[in-house]
Amino acid sequence: MTLNLGLPIPTSCPNVPEEVLIPRNTWADKAQYDSTKQKLIQLFQNNFKQFEAAVNPEILMAGPKL
Repeated sequence: MTLNLGLPIPTSCPNVPEEVLIPRNTWADKAQYDSTKQKLIQLFQNNFKQFEAAVNPEILMAGPKL
């Protein structure tokens, strides 16, 4: 699972409740989680623009998606 951040998220882990492995489930305010996640993705994309000319397309495709 990646949740559009481009990062793998474990779906199981010994002695860890599965519901906490989904980051959104750990926020009381789901709308705030969604908003914060979108902001983080946008910040990452804006910052990474400085490197776009120097990296191959596979790297560009691996980043977070809005």
